[in-house]
This record gives sequence, C-alpha cells and structure tokens, in this order.
Amino acid sequence: MGLAVVALLILVVIAIIAIPIFARLFGEAASRNPNRAENEEDRERQERESGEQRPGSSS
Repeated sequence: MGLAVVALLILVVIAIIAIPIFARLFGEAASRNPNRAENEEDRERQERESGEQRPGSSS
C-alpha cells in the first residue's frame, strides 16, 4: 500500500510539471500555424479559396 501512495505522489508531481509545459508548447505551435485564420472574415475567405465548407453552412 505504501508503494502505491509513493507512486501516486510521483505521478502527481510529474503531471504538475508536465501540464504547463505541454500547454505552452501546443500554444506556441498553434500560434505559428500559417493556415490559422485570424478572424471570421479570414476564415470565410480561406474556405472560399479552398472550396471547403464548415458543417452546417448553407452556402
């Protein structure tokens, strides 16, 4: 039982350290994405140019 508690504490410490690191890494990757639309107008323009449509759009 004592070993399980120690293992759980180690996993919690690793999670506390890893979650902010992963959040920062994925946030930076998303901000560098060249295909990401800055606002709704850019998003609509990109959809028109690529021929893709969002689900639920009537055009």
